[in-house]
Amino acid sequence: MTGQPRTPGRHRAGLPPATVYRRLWDDSARAEAERLDQSWRGWSILYGAHSRRFYAIAAWSTREPLMVDSNTPEALEERMHQSEMSAAWHALPAPLATDEGAR
Repeated sequence: MTGQPRTPGRHRAGLPPATVYRRLWDDSARAEAERLDQSWRGWSILYGAHSRRFYAIAAWSTREPLMVDSNTPEALEERMHQSEMSAAWHALPAPLATDEGAR
């Protein structure tokens, strides 16, 4: 059969090819991931159809790659906020020592 064009679809011996329609799984979750991706600058938001989890990957500079995940968009937003606050806290300069502690 090499060199012969085949029509796309499901093939079975003795039957004509059947058309297979593309299915989009979890449309609402994918749409929610897209909405989050548009509203959270500095993050790339993905939805895993197999795992049914939301993933956020930091697009800003970090020492190590930063990814958070959750099974709901609300919990993902909370984890993203916590990660941003933690990164901001670690970026603050260390406080200067005062003479009061030496007394």
